[in-house]
Amino acid sequence: MTPAVPGVWFTDGVSTARDQQEGPEQLALLGGAGPGAGKQPRARPRTWRGAPPAAELPVARVLVDKGQLHLDRLFDYAVPEALDADAQPGVRVRVRFGAGERGGRREGGGLINGFVVERVARSDFPGTLAPLAQVLSPEPVLTPELLALCRSVADRYAGSLADVVQLAVPPRMARAERAASPPPGPRPEPPEPGGWADYRDGAAYLSALTAGRAPRAVWSALPGPGWPDELARAIAATLAGGRGALAVLPDGRS
Repeated sequence: MTPAVPGVWFTDGVSTARDQQEGPEQLALLGGAGPGAGKQPRARPRTWRGAPPAAELPVARVLVDKGQLHLDRLFDYAVPEALDADAQPGVRVRVRFGAGERGGRREGGGLINGFVVERVARSDFPGTLAPLAQVLSPEPVLTPELLALCRSVADRYAGSLADVVQLAVPPRMARAERAASPPPGPRPEPPEPGGWADYRDGAAYLSALTAGRAPRAVWSALPGPGWPDELARAIAATLAGGRGALAVLPDGRS
């Protein structure tokens, strides 16, 4: 009986996510904070009582960190003028959820984390909007593409969008966020096939990576000590093609 030839089976193409159209959004209640925020700031967020609103797009639609399905919607918040520059789509914010309306203002409620999903000119909510309490970070981490993917996953598995986003967006690392990003290094030279020559279609897989394409592969590594070198060559080929690479490996305990 002839043993099966070890190989790499892959398709060469870029998978595109289908645009997801969100249903009607139920806006302001006092919204919450977004999934995936890091440690709570020590300084107490301002109430912004009497603060002027942003001159343009003064309403932020926020995904709050509340996983209950009946709260699986966006909530509208007013954007204070002082937060206008930082409160952009995709950033982490803190908002007051469950506040009451008193004297034309929204006050009280608990502080929770959230993400600004979009900025709009006006809200459909008939009452007074609570202002954003704080922008936790001006770094936009919830991109439209990631949001659409999370929405698709939540719909597919009957889950909450906030729960999926909490898993998809890494926790905030304030120290790393403040550090300057190192300049990108030069592209490495395309690697030789090395151990990939022992696999069916292995050399073709490396060539696709080097050409900057997006092959999707299932790799059954041969037994022995050669797989780390083969993984390194695949990463080098990806970098040579002008793309980024992320290798996810179990630790010894796993």
